[in-house]
Amino acid sequence: MTGIRSWLGRSAATLVFAIGLIALIATVVSIRSCGTARTAETETTLAIGQAGAAAESGADAVNTVGNRAQAEEQSDAISRENDAAIRNAEGATVVVPAAVSGAGISALCRRAAYQGDPRCAQPQ
Repeated sequence: MTGIRSWLGRSAATLVFAIGLIALIATVVSIRSCGTARTAETETTLAIGQAGAAAESGADAVNTVGNRAQAEEQSDAISRENDAAIRNAEGATVVVPAAVSGAGISALCRRAAYQGDPRCAQPQ
């Protein structure tokens, strides 16, 4: 009987050891799996955030360029309105000294609205 008890004691100890080892391995695998899943989730969240930030940045850039172009158009429209008001004002046909006329035309030629005007053509 002592032989059977001894054998059963060793078998039980071996069985308990094996169950403990399996539980330890399962715990390590589970923890590692959770860590990998969290890392993947974090990377996905970051990628989505970066894509959103890039899209917003692009939209801001487009809006900035559009706003700048609109501001230039408004400025050019004001210049054209001023030109028309000056040309239609009383005394607009009176001869102006060449230096004054040249300075006025030179000032207008610096505006984008008048760059195509033949009076603004640079001599070659």
